[in-house]
Amino acid sequence: MTVLNKAARTPPPTPRLTATGKQTEATPAQALSAVARQAIDILGGPEAALLKECGRPECTQVYLDRSRGFRREWCAMTTCGNRMKAAAYRSRRREHASG
Repeated sequence: MTVLNKAARTPPPTPRLTATGKQTEATPAQALSAVARQAIDILGGPEAALLKECGRPECTQVYLDRSRGFRREWCAMTTCGNRMKAAAYRSRRREHASG
């Protein structure tokens, strides 16, 4: 908590409007401050209950489960969800072939 609060104390990056759109330049400390502020908003707010860990054992990602029914299992279907479903399918096929 102390590290998070310390990082959040640094002024965040300041976005600017340019001819090509929004542009934000930041020092590493300012970038870390922006991440720390978002973490504080999530962990200290109502969305903390939506925070979940990916169900794939090799994955270290966390995500906010905003799915209907709040039953999402993976950080992303295109990566972890697909891998888990493919592994389950292969396992069922092996069981069926040997049994």
